[in-house]
Amino acid sequence: MNLISRCRNYAVSAGLYFCYLLGACILTMLVEAMLLFFLDHLVLLSYPVQAIIRIVIYTVGISGVLGVLGYYEGYREVSCSVGETVAPWIPVAILHLLLAMLFKFQAFISGAVRFLAGFIHNGWKLTIETLVEKTPYSLFLLVFLGYTAWYILIFTICKYLGAQKRICDRAELRKNERTANEDV
Repeated sequence: MNLISRCRNYAVSAGLYFCYLLGACILTMLVEAMLLFFLDHLVLLSYPVQAIIRIVIYTVGISGVLGVLGYYEGYREVSCSVGETVAPWIPVAILHLLLAMLFKFQAFISGAVRFLAGFIHNGWKLTIETLVEKTPYSLFLLVFLGYTAWYILIFTICKYLGAQKRICDRAELRKNERTANEDV
């Protein structure tokens, strides 16, 4: 494959991965808002408990959506080169970081980063004010990088598993074809 077509494939993959990531964040935010709305009407939750619930929802939700999309993509492509999967994530991570910094790591763009960084720094004394004012910006960046690495890892592993499943399905079909042809 020549350099121009490879760059074009990386650019298309990066665009798709960015849409996957942004869509996963927004979808998870909607689920989180709805769930916390109902929970808050049933039980009065303190802010640190709400933050823990948000951390769990965003971590599981975004990872799950990216995992399903990665599995589907691997199953569709029937291959998973780690280099070709991870390389398009680099510009996605940079663009995602810039947008997250622009919006001050709000959940709709960065998931649980804001809540986890605030909880790590403030512990059970976490409030809305301490989340924004007292948490060091470097901790937001560190947590963001950790989550980015986690998302890339989940996507790559699930894409590999999807490709392996497709290969196993093909082998099973070919085995059944051989036994059907031998019976004739």
